[in-house]
Amino acid sequence: MKRLFQFLPIALPMLFASCAKEESDDLPVETPIYQDYKVLFDKPENRTRAYATLRKNGSLGVRLQLTGGSSITFNGNSHTTYTELDNYFYRWAADGMVDVAFRYTKEGVGQFVNTIARADTNDIDVPNGVVISRTNGGQVYWWGIGLEPGETVSAKLKQGSTTTSSVTVTTSGAESIQLPPSLMTNLAAGTADLYLTRTRTLGLQQADGGAGGRRIVEVEARGTVTLE
Repeated sequence: MKRLFQFLPIALPMLFASCAKEESDDLPVETPIYQDYKVLFDKPENRTRAYATLRKNGSLGVRLQLTGGSSITFNGNSHTTYTELDNYFYRWAADGMVDVAFRYTKEGVGQFVNTIARADTNDIDVPNGVVISRTNGGQVYWWGIGLEPGETVSAKLKQGSTTTSSVTVTTSGAESIQLPPSLMTNLAAGTADLYLTRTRTLGLQQADGGAGGRRIVEVEARGTVTLE
């Protein structure tokens, strides 16, 4: 029991810090705000999913709930979902592949507009006829150009109600991703869905002072593969 209580003073502040938030109208107007935006172009569902969160001062700052005269819109629309369960508080979705304009209104200062377009992505697809050994794993070559500097591709498999963890490749110029046999531990011989997600991180077009920020653009593809 003594070991447990020795651990708690360290663990609890870390837990509270990860869950912390602050209302934006409690901040002095001159406080710079870090803007974090992401758009996922979900090809399997033909949906565009957009995410936003704002932080005080910088990337490690406390996340903000926008209150008072501050707000965030997606193509002129308010968010469709608000959640504090992970990094992105504000979420929005639309049918089809839609370019997204984020408009952050900061009370007492003005507006900051940043966009993420489908053209900002390098496309990716799962080729036909992929066969993966459950014993040895396999190397999957995707349809699309090799990775550019700073890009990543991640892969996961889904079979019935089972979804595997993800593996990621980050090597510039890579045109394939290696799926280790450990990924197939809970999967049976037969078919499975392979998801490939290509991610690129860009700087902001309009920042608030020196706080900085980022734009993350992702495109996700799905294809059927054979496990043997």
